[in-house]
Amino acid sequence: MINIAVSSRSLAAARAVDPNVNAAAVHAAVQAALAEHMRQGAPRPEPRPRQAG
Repeated sequence: MINIAVSSRSLAAARAVDPNVNAAAVHAAVQAALAEHMRQGAPRPEPRPRQAG
C-alpha cells in the first residue's frame, strides 16, 4: 500500500489551474495516476532517505 499526502504546495499548484479544486480531488488524481503508472508495469521509484532531526 502506498501512503499519499497532499502537500500545501501541491494543492496551491492545483488551485493555480482551478481555484475551486479541493484536497480530496488532488488526492484522487494522484491515486489514479499512481494506479495507472503501476498498471503499466513501470518500476517503482526508490524511496527518498529520511532526514535525521
